[in-house]
Amino acid sequence: MKKLIISRICLAASLFACATSAYAWGERGHDLITRVAVQNLRSISDDNQALVKPFVARNHMLGHLSNAPDIVWRAPYMTDLEREENYSTHFINLEKVYKGVTLWTDLPEDFAVYSKDALASGHTAVEVGTVPWRVLQLYYGVVQALQLAGHADDKKALEDSVNQALLMGGLMSHFVGDLANPHHTTANYDGQLSGQRGLHAYFEHEVIAQLPFELSARIAKQTKKNWLTAYTETEQQAILSDPQKLVWALVGNSHSRLPALLKLDSKYSLLEKSQAEKDRAKRKPVAETARHYEDFAVERLAVGASALSQLWLLAWQQAGSPDLSKFRSYNYPVKPDFIRPDYFLD
Repeated sequence: MKKLIISRICLAASLFACATSAYAWGERGHDLITRVAVQNLRSISDDNQALVKPFVARNHMLGHLSNAPDIVWRAPYMTDLEREENYSTHFINLEKVYKGVTLWTDLPEDFAVYSKDALASGHTAVEVGTVPWRVLQLYYGVVQALQLAGHADDKKALEDSVNQALLMGGLMSHFVGDLANPHHTTANYDGQLSGQRGLHAYFEHEVIAQLPFELSARIAKQTKKNWLTAYTETEQQAILSDPQKLVWALVGNSHSRLPALLKLDSKYSLLEKSQAEKDRAKRKPVAETARHYEDFAVERLAVGASALSQLWLLAWQQAGSPDLSKFRSYNYPVKPDFIRPDYFLD
C-alpha cells in the first residue's frame, strides 16, 4: 500500500511541478503573512510576554522559515523522496472530490474519510492534495514543543523546546499561507480550466512583488477585520477555539474567493486566452495591472496572517500557556530538515 501511495505521490509531484513556475505567494508574500501574524499575535493576546516574546524576538527567522518548504525542501540536495512527499502538502484540489465547498462543515475532519472520498472520485488523497492536514501536523508539533517548554527545569531545556516550537510554527506558516491563496484550493490552480493559464504565477508572485512598500501596513490593518462573516457569532467562537475548525474554515473561505480572482484577471489583465494545454494566456505587463489586484491581495494575505496568529495562540493555550518570557537564543535553522507528512504514511 505504501509503495502505491509513494508512486502516486511521484505522479502528483510531476503534475504539480509542471503546472506553475511559481510557488505560493513567492517569498515576499509568505514573509509578509508571517511577520504580520507576529504583530497580530501581540494584539490578540494583549501583548502577553509569556507568549509573544519568542515570536517577536525571532520574527525575521519565522519569515525565513515560512519560505523553507518552497525553497529548502525543493532544493537539489534534497532526496527524491523528500521532494516528492513535499509536493502534495501544498494544495488541495477540492472540485476533484467535493463540490460547493464554502464552509468548514463541507469537508471531513478525518483524513481516512477524505482519502476514501478521493478514491471514490478516482484519485488518491495525495493526488488531490493534503495541505489542511499538513497544517495540523505542524500545529501539533508546536503544541508538543510548548508543552515541553512548560515543564523545562533549566534554561537549556527551555531554549531547546521553544526553538523547536518556533521551527514548527514557522514552517506551519507556509502552509497556512498556501491555504489563504484560492489557487491552492482548486483544480483550476493555474487558470488552465478557464483559458487563463499562467494566472498562478502572475498573481501570487509577479503582482505581489510589484505592490508598494506600504503593503505590510495595509495587511496589518486588514487583520482587524472579521473574515468569518459567513458564520453566526456562536459558530465563529467555536471556529476560533478549535484548530481544525479554523483550518477548515480557511479552506472554505479561500476557495469561495476563486471566482473573484478569475474575474480580476479577465477584467484587467487578460489579453488573449490560453488555448492548448501547454499554452499560457497573454496578459498585460504586471506594472500596468498590479494596482487592480491590491485590495484582493491585501484581503487574502491578511486572512492568512489572522488565521496563523490565531493558530499560534491556540497552540500555546493547548500546551498549558507556558511562560516563555525568559526565552533567549541565537539558534537559526537556515536549512531545516524535511519533516515527513505522517498522516498518509501508515
